[in-house]
Amino acid sequence: MTAVRVRLALSDDSAAAPSATRHRRTVAVLALLLAVLMLLYLMLGPASMSPRLVVKALIGQPEETLHRIAVWEVRLPRALMAALSGAMLSSSGAFMQSVLRNPLAAPATVGVTPGAVLGAVGILMLASGSEGTLNQLNFLVPMGAIAGGLFAGGLVYVLSYRRAGADPLRLILTGVIVAAFLSAITSFLVLISGSHTDAIIRWLVGSLSTRSWEHLMYQLPVAAVAVPLAAAVIPAGNALQLGDATAANLGLRPELARAAVLAAAVVLASGAVSVVGGIAFLGMMGPHLARTLVGSDLRRLVPAAALIGAIVLVAADLLARTFSLDWLPLLEVATASGSRVPVGAFTALVGAPFFIYLMRARV
Repeated sequence: MTAVRVRLALSDDSAAAPSATRHRRTVAVLALLLAVLMLLYLMLGPASMSPRLVVKALIGQPEETLHRIAVWEVRLPRALMAALSGAMLSSSGAFMQSVLRNPLAAPATVGVTPGAVLGAVGILMLASGSEGTLNQLNFLVPMGAIAGGLFAGGLVYVLSYRRAGADPLRLILTGVIVAAFLSAITSFLVLISGSHTDAIIRWLVGSLSTRSWEHLMYQLPVAAVAVPLAAAVIPAGNALQLGDATAANLGLRPELARAAVLAAAVVLASGAVSVVGGIAFLGMMGPHLARTLVGSDLRRLVPAAALIGAIVLVAADLLARTFSLDWLPLLEVATASGSRVPVGAFTALVGAPFFIYLMRARV
């Protein structure tokens, strides 16, 4: 009965509420688009290949050793990390926007992304004065990012908490302040850094350069925890969208439910940032795009937002790998990994104007 009441309340205008058939069709189209982009990702690059060559390399029968290296060791892990990280960031933003009832809520604006970036940068700074090996950094930097994101999310919640609980408006305002404070600390560390400057800047902007299967193995356990947790809190998140009073009438403890949903969102965002760095706008833009397609019911919104986030980040990293600035001879932007522009630059350059257009179109 409670679930029925929540579903009816969320369908505030039945004309805009998508049917189950339309939702399945939308998800299928998004999934197909993601699959096509993943194939293009494996095909395109400094050594482009046909679909036949990609398939042969995937099944272990490459025509040349270079094909196996390009597909299995370079492109496939990056494509999987881009898809997984984009899905985690976008679904995290969907939870935050719904529970906090604020269209500006996102991992970056509530402090989680700046906290995760600070954790990664802190590890890189500590490593600059030690003899840490690359393998140690590959392990410690993602772990530092996850710890930093979880710490920032917990700090925002604790600072927002009062006797009556942590209301959504206070959470947003506290998150903005904490995000600015953590970003200032990161900027200070960048100024005093003696080494790893390029890696630090790429963490600030967001990049998948030099990422490998090893990084994906650090991210998968976080996703394995976050995905079931996210699925479990969807009913509570749907109830909280209706307001604390309505959620309480439906039998929930609003403060406890909000803490659980935000915890799932923080784990999702931290796991994504632990690999890709401070990707801008995706956690805010993805849920808005999904909401225009499937409505605000989290049972539909979260899967659609995850697919859209994966599509956007895979497409952006594909552009980052293939885009060239050779026509600007004064810019030495090429890196050893072949990624000339950090993927976060593409999401910001494309996301900001599109988001402004979307907001103007809906006003």
